[in-house]
Amino acid sequence: MTFTPRARRTLGVAASALTLALIPAGPGGATAAAADGPTPANLTATRAFNDTFTQDSTLAAAPFYGLNGGLNAGVAADLTTRQSPPDGERAISYTRVSGRWWTAAPPEASFVQVSPATQPNRLQFSKGISAVMLGAPAVADETGRYTVSTVVDPSVGDTTSNDWASIVLSRSHRSTGYVTNADVDLGLTVKSNGTLDLYHGGGGETAFWSGQVAPATSYAVSLTVSTGADRTVTLTVNDTTLTATAPPTVTRWPSSAFLYLGAYLDDNTSKVTTFGNGGNHGLSVSRVDTSAGASAKPLVDTFDGAPAGTADFGLNQDLSVRQPSLLSSGYVAESGVNGLVTNPVPGAVQVNSPAHPNVLSFPQGTAAVRLAKPATADLPKPGGNEVRGRYTVSAKLTPAVDSTTGTDWSSLAISRASNGTGAVDAPDIALGLRVQADGGLALYQGGTATVLPPVPAATSYTVSLVLAAGPEKLATVTVNERAVFSGTTAAELPGDGYVVLGAHPSAPGRVATVDDLRVSMLGGLGYYGYYATVDPVDGPHSDFTPKVAGWSNFNGYSRDADNISLGFLDNCLPAACALGVNPEVVNPGVEHRLEAKPAAEIEANLAALKKRIGGNLDKIGAVYLTDEAYYRGLTADQIRVQADKVRAAFPGKLLIFDYAERDLSPVPGVNPVPAIADIVGVNRYCQGRGTVQDLVTRLKNKLASPDQHLMLFPEIFQSNECGSTSDAQIAAFNAEYKAVAAQDARVVYLHPFRWMDNTATLLPQTVAQQQKTGRAIVNATPAPRPSSVGVYRAADQSVTQTSHNGVTIARATVGAPGDVPLAGHWNGPGVDTIGYYRPSTAEFFLPGPDGTIGAPVRYGNYNDVPVVGDWSGRGRTTIGVYRPSEATFYLSDDNAVFKYRIMLGNVGWKPLVGDWDGNGTTTVAVYDPQTRTFHLNDSNQTENVRDIVFGNTGDIPVKGDWDGTGVDSVGVFRPSDHSFSGAAAGSDLTVFRATVGDGETPLVGNWG
Repeated sequence: MTFTPRARRTLGVAASALTLALIPAGPGGATAAAADGPTPANLTATRAFNDTFTQDSTLAAAPFYGLNGGLNAGVAADLTTRQSPPDGERAISYTRVSGRWWTAAPPEASFVQVSPATQPNRLQFSKGISAVMLGAPAVADETGRYTVSTVVDPSVGDTTSNDWASIVLSRSHRSTGYVTNADVDLGLTVKSNGTLDLYHGGGGETAFWSGQVAPATSYAVSLTVSTGADRTVTLTVNDTTLTATAPPTVTRWPSSAFLYLGAYLDDNTSKVTTFGNGGNHGLSVSRVDTSAGASAKPLVDTFDGAPAGTADFGLNQDLSVRQPSLLSSGYVAESGVNGLVTNPVPGAVQVNSPAHPNVLSFPQGTAAVRLAKPATADLPKPGGNEVRGRYTVSAKLTPAVDSTTGTDWSSLAISRASNGTGAVDAPDIALGLRVQADGGLALYQGGTATVLPPVPAATSYTVSLVLAAGPEKLATVTVNERAVFSGTTAAELPGDGYVVLGAHPSAPGRVATVDDLRVSMLGGLGYYGYYATVDPVDGPHSDFTPKVAGWSNFNGYSRDADNISLGFLDNCLPAACALGVNPEVVNPGVEHRLEAKPAAEIEANLAALKKRIGGNLDKIGAVYLTDEAYYRGLTADQIRVQADKVRAAFPGKLLIFDYAERDLSPVPGVNPVPAIADIVGVNRYCQGRGTVQDLVTRLKNKLASPDQHLMLFPEIFQSNECGSTSDAQIAAFNAEYKAVAAQDARVVYLHPFRWMDNTATLLPQTVAQQQKTGRAIVNATPAPRPSSVGVYRAADQSVTQTSHNGVTIARATVGAPGDVPLAGHWNGPGVDTIGYYRPSTAEFFLPGPDGTIGAPVRYGNYNDVPVVGDWSGRGRTTIGVYRPSEATFYLSDDNAVFKYRIMLGNVGWKPLVGDWDGNGTTTVAVYDPQTRTFHLNDSNQTENVRDIVFGNTGDIPVKGDWDGTGVDSVGVFRPSDHSFSGAAAGSDLTVFRATVGDGETPLVGNWG
């Protein structure tokens, strides 16, 4: 990533409008109107950082020991000069981390103190090994460099030992900060005797460079990192300048990295390490990114440092490392060509390739990439004219590396569809901008293009799209900070929109790149963390955060009574903790009930709490309103007042509101959701998928705004609702909550209730399931893509494909009259493409890697029914037939002769095939229309069926992986209303519904 602050598809393919140098304005397009559109959010705020560590030594006391004391205005008038951030900007806090290689748990808080009486105006490390992380990453300036400077005394009073202080740079905000850890990009140790060593993660204890300066009582250190091709590190220590070059394994130093300061002392009783000179030189960073961790909402992808030598060319590697935001998301590579879905050329999209490091690149011709989670609208601003919320997406586009001429182009678009082709002129694009290398611009909406006035040619173009969701139909598009469109759009804009990046080079060898992708608020399931992570009941209120840190990113601290120290905030990552405020807003009542405090008292109490939080304010990403407030006896008006006061005290933080299930009334106006709550949940534990789906539906019906998001509470211990339930059953319920959440982009948070000291011992299977779920969410682990649907209309031989979320993504003519369309991944893993079968000749017509139909393959007899699948689990689809006269399947592995023959079914039954057990092999099944029964078989050689009844009489049987679990399950297409319904694996519970336009033959496949 190069940070700029704000003030093989064949190249000759005629990709419809995309290949044209000039695009005429289309009818019904956008109407530009000066300054009518929404204002872009500033997603790229940067500034210089300086911390003098100057503060009153009285702050160096438990529980915070001064680490983040004196950072924020309001703590004390004379304590706000330690960092002196610019007016209107926040101070930047530190997070305690372990500093060790064997554990992620930070040591007790007293290990690291700021300005204790014995070391005033310095950052002090004592008692052994520890580290802290600065809460905003260092970023390169326009020259591609950043500098860290400080004064270090590795062991006070010692100039001979091997005790050392460390300055560590890591792309990861989840590192322990130990200098030789694998996630360390660059680590410097300064020893008491003047020895200097540089390390790169994964190199073990061996430094890639060493140097020496004269021993001294302290060392003024300046570390400058060049992120350019020279790969240099310049060290100035006590006026001695030394230069090192990165090891061969480093193509570029990352241009965004978190800073960790640490100490290694071999005596844990008397030795002390300090940073800062006790005057005005504490810690300085030439430039830091203050946007990435400013809240819990955004996504930032730097594309820095991902391993490129992988099957996906780095696309989904190191996501939670290279993405410095709290949230992470993966990507899906797409063809970038309008029409039926096809596979991109292997390597068409790459991240951090050797030729184009630290960027997303398109080196193989036309291609696109889609963010797996949607950008989502925030709540509308209160007191204004906003009907719905807004969201901003920005990226730095380079249409042609090293060129400012020609019609090579890149695109940034928002799609209504969760999957598709990625083409900017496709029907699913709600709003997209195409920018040419020479500055030419075109705006796209639903397949219609409007030419915009060009901007001055530049080597790259920072593009931002701002969308107002819903009926306002407003948008703003900027290029290099110039508004090129601001006004009314042709159609309503989605509240959840999928970000699509595309490129189209004009000739072989031309390469487009993308850098610094930013989304103001990310939807989809992105948060995972525990309620009451500090035990609110049993003394001494243990903080369990270190135990769950490996698989959580957004833990909660309920504070049901004001008897819990706020010291846990020092251990929180930026914007990663949800804080309860019950002691400030309610009084205890009788039994389970609470009494609301007067508004003025709430306001005063929240101000006092904010003062106690002090410099840790940026650790708080969300604030809980009173848990189960209606059940606790609060009225709607009291909840509204509480919400208003909390919002005023904690602007920019997410507000969380939850129901007890009993209070989730279906009656409009009864127990309403507060309008300014960002995330709304309902407490109901240990429930099966059907009940959880119903809860989500009921919760959506209660929302005050379609821009509010949802959370669910899986169980973690045997409460009253789960008291007779086994560990295995609770683990299975946790998987059900995850499955429901993954199906709905409005569900953003799984919040298990709650961790206890003996949880891992009592419920090992549940903990294992939660670890699996949490790691998948936190690390944005790619999951199987759920099936999508389509229809074939015989009248004009047209196939219509829709995305998994029901948006039309393509329509095209296939074959000849009488042909039967087929979907499969004929050439290996990837999306399913469309072939067809000709009954009149018993021939299959299958597409090759480029989508072109190859020579026909004759197989079977004229009255056979075609089936296709991966019969032996080899990763590609081959052909087969079902012979009704024999009730027998003939399945071929080589598209020539049959390998498997199995008899199944009776006269009049319909053949079906699918991967019913998720083992990667397609096996046979039959459907009895009279009884609506599916008979599923997990073998292609022996009969051992299991039965599922699903659908209505007259339905057409289909199969699909409806929820992305990697397992096919049954479904039906209803010709009367062109609707699809899909069931959960091994169940008759409906988990998927979609309606597609006119067409009588259903199609199901993986369209991306």
